[in-house]
Amino acid sequence: MAAAMAMAMAGPVPELPRLWQEAAALAGAVRGALGPRGGRALLLRPTGEAVPTRDGRRLLEALRLEPPAARVMAARACSHRAATGDGAKSFVVLLAAVLGGLRAAGGGAGLRRALRAFEAQVLERAAAWGLRRHWRPAPPGLPEALLEPYLAGRLGPGERRRLARLCAELCRRCAPAAAARPEALRLLARRFAALHAAVPGLPLASSTILPGIVLRRDFAAYCPADGELRALLVNEPLQPPLTAPGVEFVVDSEGQYEASLRWITRRTEALMKHLQSNSVKLLLSSTKQDEVVIYYAQLYGVSVVECLLSEEMALISEITGVSPYAPFGDNMYREITETAVASFCQPLLLGSKRCVHIGFTSVCAFQPHCLILCGPVHGVNEQHAAALQEAFTMLQQLFKTVDQRGECKAEGESQNKASDVCSWDSSPTQKQIVVENVSCNSNQVFECQLKALSDETETKILDPDKNSSLVDKQKSYSTAVLAACSADTVTACELLDVGKGLEKTCCNIVPFKQEESCVGIAQDHSNSLIEAGSVLPAGGYFEILLHYYIQYYAKQCQQSEVAVVSNVVADALLSIPKALYRTTERDSFTKFYLKAVNSLRRNQPLPGNEEGLESVYCKYQLVVSVLHCVTELLSIDLIIGIKRPVQKIEDHDSEDDF
Repeated sequence: MAAAMAMAMAGPVPELPRLWQEAAALAGAVRGALGPRGGRALLLRPTGEAVPTRDGRRLLEALRLEPPAARVMAARACSHRAATGDGAKSFVVLLAAVLGGLRAAGGGAGLRRALRAFEAQVLERAAAWGLRRHWRPAPPGLPEALLEPYLAGRLGPGERRRLARLCAELCRRCAPAAAARPEALRLLARRFAALHAAVPGLPLASSTILPGIVLRRDFAAYCPADGELRALLVNEPLQPPLTAPGVEFVVDSEGQYEASLRWITRRTEALMKHLQSNSVKLLLSSTKQDEVVIYYAQLYGVSVVECLLSEEMALISEITGVSPYAPFGDNMYREITETAVASFCQPLLLGSKRCVHIGFTSVCAFQPHCLILCGPVHGVNEQHAAALQEAFTMLQQLFKTVDQRGECKAEGESQNKASDVCSWDSSPTQKQIVVENVSCNSNQVFECQLKALSDETETKILDPDKNSSLVDKQKSYSTAVLAACSADTVTACELLDVGKGLEKTCCNIVPFKQEESCVGIAQDHSNSLIEAGSVLPAGGYFEILLHYYIQYYAKQCQQSEVAVVSNVVADALLSIPKALYRTTERDSFTKFYLKAVNSLRRNQPLPGNEEGLESVYCKYQLVVSVLHCVTELLSIDLIIGIKRPVQKIEDHDSEDDF
């Protein structure tokens, strides 16, 4: 068996200190490019081209990682980025902080079980009954407020503002109706390669949006036509073959060969006449057509565009509902029914390249538009296109919601057991449910019916049946403690390691009464852990809020291991805002942290900023993905290096074969 697998290395799993060292090395490679104030890394391609970038996925993929555990970390960060469109750099930074905290806490045999219990018993409560008070619905439409902070971590200030406006405008044009936005975002993310055309050598300000689709090919045959025209899609040559595949064709003389060529020519001409009789004016082909086909196409007034990319053919089929035509079947002269309708078809000059501009009539709610993306060089255009494509993936997450687990939903029905919070184990088979909101109810996310909460009400738990909020009920409880703590809070906190021992610096202020909050939220809100369209101010607010509420719920845990993990994760969350504010003025993170925590303790709105908004769903999924990655790393028992792929073992093989 050992000879067949050719094992190069076998050994026990890396210990927690080694895992932390590898994660810290990855975090050090990407931390400098994190956030809007981060710098750029210069990647050198094998061709010698130097590409500056701030993209976390590109940075991780460019690293030549040798340790297997480090490869797993980078792969999980990129997988999370592919699923949500965001968070590769934050993933690595948070992962390193969690592993470092677990290492400092001493680890333990029950660490994996404690991580699962923490997610079910502390993290979900902190999100459902803590963060809920602060998030707000997304503003109407697809605002630049969501796109600018997203692009700020990848592009420069001037680039991100222009591209954010283009991205929002493209989505509005492709989906004028709000009900079509989820499907439009999915199609834009999946088919963006065919929905944009890059033009190097021009400034970014020259970028624009054109109706229809731009095919990056010139006409092989162009016959101008006015008004609507029918387009036919083909995936094979239209010149008929002399024989079927696999059948030998024998020519005895030159006369037979010339007769065969005449037969092919007549057959091709007949096919073009047939297309003309069916009002086909445009032929879109994914293959190269013969000169005879081009000649007769021009003769009978059929424009031809050949050698189209598979992405372009797939996009046309998807928006028109038309399948490619098979010209040679049992009856070549059958009626052609599957044709796309184009409102216009004309040549277009982009820079020095001739293209084809076609306006298709869509059979779905998606209205095709093409983004003309300009940039000084090809590498810059490539970075802009990748950032926009992932921005559409990120915007899809606004329509998603995370449901609470069964035990969390039932807590409102068992308030007499409040002292037993965090005292049961969660089943590993119970997974969080992600639901896609694509029904008409999702319109409320981006329409005026879902009004944005004002700053005065964002920190309250809304209850339409009561005259006062739970926050108001808490004021009498916390007034005396606040008076004792507010005077020298800044001085005391600056002398401490901010983020550790929050129960001391925050003077044990309870966010809201447990026995009231659980019942109120269970009655006034749905069973969603994260509701569709939930956003928070960008710039570290999510991490500080979750840090605050995790530490509060950790105090109620009777399991010591869960409490340790809770404090580790709570402190690790602060590593992201610390990295975001490291390049600003001195002690900027400390001041930001204290302002936010003092606002929470006083039940006041969070201090405003100009960073924009970010999706609560994306940020929550980042934390969950990191915890799952930590659990996976801790569950590795053996690392095996294989020099060659393992051969498939058949059932009839004997032991002697090995």
